[in-house]
Amino acid sequence: MKTSQKPSEPTSLLGRLLRGAYWYGAEWYWTVTGGVILALIILITILAPVVSPYDPITTVGGPFERPGGGQVVLLAPKGSGIASREGLAVAVFYNTTPSVIAEEYGMTPRPYQVNKDLFAKVRAGEADAVLLSARDAAQALEENPDFVQVGEAFGPRFLLGTDNLGRDIVSRLIWGARAVLAVAILSALFSAAIGVPLGLLSGFFGGWFDRTLSLIMDSIYSFPGLILAIAVAAVLGTGVVNIAIAISVVYIPTYFRMTRSQVLSIKEELYVEAARALGARQREVLGMYIFPNVISTLVVVFSLNVADAILTEAGLAFLGLGLQPPTPDWGFDLNKGKAYLPRGYWWPITFPGMMITLVALGFSLLGEGLGEILNPRLTEE
Repeated sequence: MKTSQKPSEPTSLLGRLLRGAYWYGAEWYWTVTGGVILALIILITILAPVVSPYDPITTVGGPFERPGGGQVVLLAPKGSGIASREGLAVAVFYNTTPSVIAEEYGMTPRPYQVNKDLFAKVRAGEADAVLLSARDAAQALEENPDFVQVGEAFGPRFLLGTDNLGRDIVSRLIWGARAVLAVAILSALFSAAIGVPLGLLSGFFGGWFDRTLSLIMDSIYSFPGLILAIAVAAVLGTGVVNIAIAISVVYIPTYFRMTRSQVLSIKEELYVEAARALGARQREVLGMYIFPNVISTLVVVFSLNVADAILTEAGLAFLGLGLQPPTPDWGFDLNKGKAYLPRGYWWPITFPGMMITLVALGFSLLGEGLGEILNPRLTEE
């Protein structure tokens, strides 16, 4: 009688990914979830000029427009005969969305301070109509029954609201992703470019060279990461490359120690000894037999490194050591938004914080999942 046997494990990376749900269970779903999150973020980042509704550094509405708000309505006296908004002089509150967009729709704004009665100005003949936020129209008509709404609500709709300068938060999130990902990925690449070669050489040759490098890396590793990044960033100044270098210093010891520990283990394997016995030179042993077996671990470290670098970059920007304003930066927006949170303006700080968490989570899930998939010794029986 035939018995069912578990199919053999695919040996290629593509095969492992395709059969991942069967072989790896939850780890495969973590990898896919992290990959989907990052793919969407990267796609939005690449298409930022197309998908961004507004220029992220330009005032497009009033300060602190609530999520979903932004549209305005035209309120005119009953019997005025106003049927079109073209060429009208409209009474608006100063420094609000109606005052910003009035000219865009062919009207002449008459801005007044908030404590002034706009409807009284129209009754006094100083303006033809009132241009008011759509969310306030119902209450305004109830308090001023001699006015009527002309036409439908019009103007922009800010999906996530605006910040303290009237800039669209969605646009700043989209463009801010470019800066954050650029800094995080560059810093991880810089760290790997220095830490991996040093770890290979240190673990392979040993001796005084290994002891010296290990002492230096342990000295760097003993500093708190954020404090060290702040010190280096304060010296180098702002800019994507400078901030990436400042963050990369923190993670060089991580790549060094991980690579060195792998090399110390791999160089004692029988196939390495066989290569030496067959006359392979040291650089061939290092490059052809040892380094390829270290790569799978470094892929995982790189993903987790980028996730941590995103949080570090946000911390630097929050402290004012990030990119130069008005460049969109999630950490900088967090810093500016926190001052207005006690006044009830929760959205300028909430959405940048959610994006930082989401992207860091995506890289973390991807790294944890790849750690299982790329290491066949961790597969389930």
